[in-house]
Order: sequence, then structure tokens, then C-alpha cells
Amino acid sequence: NPTTMKLIYFDGKGRGEKIRYLFACAGEDFEDFRYPTTYGVPGDRSTRSRPEFEAAKASGVHDVNMGKLPILEGEGGVLIPQSRAIERYVAKKFGMMGSTDEEAAFIDGMCEHQRDISEAQRAARRDDKIDEYFAEGLPKSLGLIEKIIADKPGPFMLGDKPTLVDVSFYVWLCDGGDEKFAKAYEATPKLKAAMEAFGALDTVKAWQAKRDAA
Repeated sequence: NPTTMKLIYFDGKGRGEKIRYLFACAGEDFEDFRYPTTYGVPGDRSTRSRPEFEAAKASGVHDVNMGKLPILEGEGGVLIPQSRAIERYVAKKFGMMGSTDEEAAFIDGMCEHQRDISEAQRAARRDDKIDEYFAEGLPKSLGLIEKIIADKPGPFMLGDKPTLVDVSFYVWLCDGGDEKFAKAYEATPKLKAAMEAFGALDTVKAWQAKRDAA
């Protein structure tokens, strides 16, 4: 298909997984190009080897993203850098950024809330305060998200259609299999219901089955 877009990333979830979920949720085909990564010692980043990526980087083909990934080859062969820019582009392309500029801005802001909460998680892990984060910080933050979406009709976070907000929160909260996240949103029934609704989508389940079988 000459119009199929190409996501260029590594063989892992990381910053590429939300983009993959956007394509999956929309039921749209895309080329999922992944550079292989091997480890001399499993999990030890100092022993990581990615020769194909390093050769491509040295050749300059990834200069549009300053030698980093992901990159999306969009329609017309345009190369789009930066994961969050790609997420917004794909979401808008497939009707997951609302129907007005104001709705798009609100969706963008909600995604930044998710980013702030996840950045707090990284900071807590760095400062050896991760237990406090899961016990206090995360439930408090998700409670604030619950207040924002409380008056929305559902079943998804902002209404009757999934948006980039659902993808952002689902991939972060539900796709890693960490029970600490599930416990944290037990007290936020609207958010929990939205995550369950997103996870129940046939397109999402099909993507997960395909991914997990690879």
C-alpha cells in the first residue's frame, strides 16, 4: 500500500508503543520497522548492542530527529520527528484529537497531565521514593484526573470515542502488567471504566495478540 506510513523505532515498547496503539485503535495498517537490540548481559544497558541502528545513524538518515528515534515516515514520505509530535499527528489523522481546535487543545493538555504524573514516577524512582509515589502521589494525581473527567459521558475518558488521552493513560497504566498501577486507580471508577473500555476494543485486543505472538 503506497500510502502506508512507516514507524521507525527499536524492538521494544518505549516511546513507540503509544504510536502503535494509535494505529491499532484506528484499525489502520502501518509498517512497524524495528531495529534489533541485543544485550551481552540481559538488562544491562552498558552491554547493549544496536549495530544496524548505529550504522543508519552514522549515515545521517535519522538526522531529522537528531539521531534519535522514533521517526514516522508520514504520507508523501515526510519524516516526522519526536514521539509526541508523531502521536498528535497520527491521532489527528485518524480522528482521535477531537473535532475542534478547542477539543484538540484540551486533549493535548490532558496528555501533558499524564506526562507530568509519569515524570513524577521517574523522579520518585531516582530519589528512592517509589513506594511513597505509589502509596500517596499516584493515587492523589489520579484522583485529580477523575475530577476532570467525572462529568464526561463515557465510556472513554472524554466521551463516546477513544482519543489520544485514552491511549496515553492506557499504555502507561495498563500495558505494563504492574499491579501497583491497577491498585492506584481502584478509587477512580470513571478512569478505571475508561481503561477497561479501551482495553476491550476489538482493534486493541487484536493488536495485543499480534504483538505478543511476535
